[in-house]
Amino acid sequence: MTTMTILINQQPQVVAVDISLMKIITEFDLPDQGCVFAINNQVVPKSEWQTKQLNQGDAISLFQAIAGG
Repeated sequence: MTTMTILINQQPQVVAVDISLMKIITEFDLPDQGCVFAINNQVVPKSEWQTKQLNQGDAISLFQAIAGG
């Protein structure tokens, strides 16, 4: 298996090449409800999580919505 290194919330992780954002969410047990994911500071719409492919060195940021007022 060929691997690459990406960053998830500034932490390096080694993953398989040709992995999708959705597979990353599942593999690392990341929350997917009430969350926004950005790759290299570009928000990825939830409708694209299944098809968005990651590349060597990509930085994924996870933001959770917080209710309050």
